[in-house]
Amino acid sequence: MKISIGILAYNESREISTTLKSLFEQSIFQDANANTEIEVIVVPNGCTDDTADITQTTLQNLETSTQNPTVSWRICEIEEAGKPNAWNLYVHQFSRPDADYLILMDADIQFLEPKTLYQMLQTLETNSQAWISVDKLVKDVALKPQKNLMEKLSVAVSGVSGAKSTWICGQLYCGRTHILRQIWMPKGVLVEDGFLWKMIVTDRLTSSEVLDRVILSESAAHVFEAYTQIQSLLSHELRQVVGNTINDFIYSHLEIDDNSSGDAGTLIKLKNEQDPLWLDKLITDNVEKNGWWTIPRGLLFRRLQSLTNRPLIKAVLLFPMFFIAFLLDLILCWQANSHFHHWEKSRYRHKILIRKPLEVTT
Repeated sequence: MKISIGILAYNESREISTTLKSLFEQSIFQDANANTEIEVIVVPNGCTDDTADITQTTLQNLETSTQNPTVSWRICEIEEAGKPNAWNLYVHQFSRPDADYLILMDADIQFLEPKTLYQMLQTLETNSQAWISVDKLVKDVALKPQKNLMEKLSVAVSGVSGAKSTWICGQLYCGRTHILRQIWMPKGVLVEDGFLWKMIVTDRLTSSEVLDRVILSESAAHVFEAYTQIQSLLSHELRQVVGNTINDFIYSHLEIDDNSSGDAGTLIKLKNEQDPLWLDKLITDNVEKNGWWTIPRGLLFRRLQSLTNRPLIKAVLLFPMFFIAFLLDLILCWQANSHFHHWEKSRYRHKILIRKPLEVTT
């Protein structure tokens, strides 16, 4: 089995060393008879710190710790910031051509289980209909024995979502190489894992949704740093609303676009090559066309709609928490709508590319 692991890093000099150490403790690195060939490719993109230098030093120290003799690593630093561009380059150019599976991960997570990657790979090996495997997300504050009020709230709201199926989290997922290489990310897309989920379950907008293409590996888990400050949490949620609205613009555009060139993956590849600013123009056109309200209504009512999938008694008990979440979504959708109408396009694109948090009015 040939595996390529891509770590997309933006200004992660403080975290990447810990992440790499956690990665090299995974069982597939420590089993001399694992029958796997592994390459690790770190893609620092537009970094203004010493992420690349720290990565090199850390990997040089770690390469002697692995028991798997096939492990290799490279650093592919690029000037342009932005996860979508880094994703495209890793998937289509940097990763080994003969890889069976691609594993993509962020540079600031740690593995909770030593066999997380092994289990994610086995999940795809034993489920031929699945294209992507994901693991369980565990907030770091959930592991603390003593939590303050904000930390307790952060853990509590983890289950208050409108997700209708297994979701793809951009922090960590494993995919079949031949599937991922049919997909291209639009430059400037803000919520790339949501976009990837849509491309997977609809086979690049060529079919109705097949939710079983994304599958959870029950025995796999990783830890990530939770938002425990109100301003940071709201900024993150605002970014999600804005990003998912942009994704909705893209889906609608591609579905009505001339499809003579092929599927959504092929169309996006051509659009990126022909006009790197095509998404900016699409956003501007949609805001002008939609008038005063440009946020999809599904984003506003997603929490309440998810209650319909639960047993009646449980739905009644959960209603107060979900209603509070709906009110928060209402505020965020209103502010996201305002951002779309008031940001100058140059400032808008700048914020997307360097991934600064969006400002929330308080």
